[in-house]
Amino acid sequence: MNGTFLRWQPYLSLCLLLLVSNSINVFTELQNRTWLGRPVAWWFPVMTEGTSAIAILACAWIAGLALAKVPVTAPWQRQAVTHLMGACLFSLLHVLGMAGLRALCNHLFDLDYYFRLSPEVMLYEFRKDVLSYVVIAAIFLAHGVGRPQAAARMPEGEAIPPAKVPALPTAPLGPPSLDIRDGARLLRVPIADILAAQSAGNYVEFLLKDGTRPLMRTTLTQLGKSLGAQGFLRTHRSWLVNPAHVRALAPEGSGDYALTLTDGQNIPLSRRYPQALAALRGEG
Repeated sequence: MNGTFLRWQPYLSLCLLLLVSNSINVFTELQNRTWLGRPVAWWFPVMTEGTSAIAILACAWIAGLALAKVPVTAPWQRQAVTHLMGACLFSLLHVLGMAGLRALCNHLFDLDYYFRLSPEVMLYEFRKDVLSYVVIAAIFLAHGVGRPQAAARMPEGEAIPPAKVPALPTAPLGPPSLDIRDGARLLRVPIADILAAQSAGNYVEFLLKDGTRPLMRTTLTQLGKSLGAQGFLRTHRSWLVNPAHVRALAPEGSGDYALTLTDGQNIPLSRRYPQALAALRGEG
């Protein structure tokens, strides 16, 4: 997974941003009300901004989880669907949480306030929550969640030498495996557990059977020299695929295809790689 959405640094940054933003909003609301000749007690904007901020903090994990599960190296279509669903869930929970907190304040402090939930209010809040979701996602991204570089970062001051693709073990016992250097870790992964490998800048990201996505600093061309001997196919300039994990093959027009892996993910098969198409069809 590309970073973890459970690290505390993004939430601290979000807290500081909310503190500054909401403080400005409180003073702006008080001043605007005074200018309009309809002044309000100080507790009103503090309560409305505070309950909204608490609800936002409680729902911020949604954007972080979306980035961790679908990193920036994933196909844009998958990212768009994931973040659209994330934004909808974020807005729903934010509004419900905000309404619940305001009802609680009303009950505890006997305030003369009522927050009406309606489709119009939900749509109004959703338009604002989309922007909040984007800002929160940017904060997580800035802290390394969803970025390949975050997963491969070494301790401060230690250079990352270009890694050579290790030779496959020649031991007669056990299935063949590949040694993946993921940052400071060395993972010995059975070849059968590798679904595919994707180019990610100066790194290659592996899609493993258990759902993890370790990274190794190498090139897809170098990796193909080892995995090609194990039957892996180059289906795109950015992808190597284990044909044993291809569940479906569907045309997308113009000679391109989409491959569905056993984990449900779709990856491209470009018309520029006819040998891979022929091999998957069992031709030749």
